[in-house]
Amino acid sequence: MSSVYDALIKAESKNETLNALSLSLRRTSLEWKILILVLGIFFLIIMNQLMGRALRQQMDESAAIMATNLSDAAAAYIASKDVLQLKTTVTKYARLSRVAYAFVKDREGKVLAHSLATFSPELQEELTSDERRQASRRELTLQGKPVHETREPILDGQLGTAHIGIWSDAVDREIYQTLFMFVWPITLGLLAAVTLAVFLARPLISHLRRLIESRLGSQAT
Repeated sequence: MSSVYDALIKAESKNETLNALSLSLRRTSLEWKILILVLGIFFLIIMNQLMGRALRQQMDESAAIMATNLSDAAAAYIASKDVLQLKTTVTKYARLSRVAYAFVKDREGKVLAHSLATFSPELQEELTSDERRQASRRELTLQGKPVHETREPILDGQLGTAHIGIWSDAVDREIYQTLFMFVWPITLGLLAAVTLAVFLARPLISHLRRLIESRLGSQAT
């Protein structure tokens, strides 16, 4: 009678152990899925922030290079008083990608050449002699749209300043396109790889469960 009772106790203990193991495995699998989801979202946010900042900095540097090149080109035309070539050069720079406008001022603040049909009062800016010798950036609005303007001195400010305005929405659009083409596919690919690894681990977990069942079964007998 006691042997039957002992067998029942062992069988019940075995079932409890298997149930606990099965529950533990299910919880572990669920925890891994939640962890993968959280890490994926966190990685996507971080990559978007880092890449967005890097791309914006690169575009700011590109605008500074354009303004510097315009300044160098304008110096020769201002010195030779070749207004026609100066206007042609300013118009050429205004046709570059993302550029809203370009204009050149002399040392007194008079606009010598610009790319707009009518020079907007929103672009007027009073500069001191020290400010004319320094490169700078400012944000303003043109035709109801935000613009980032880069200013570069011409011959250390002695001949004036060169200005390049960049459409902010064009910059944002290009950044989003770059992120969509490169960052998001990489992130989704990593998530898919990790998810696949978790699903491939299921046979290993099942094998481990069968091994434990067989061990418990042999111990029960």
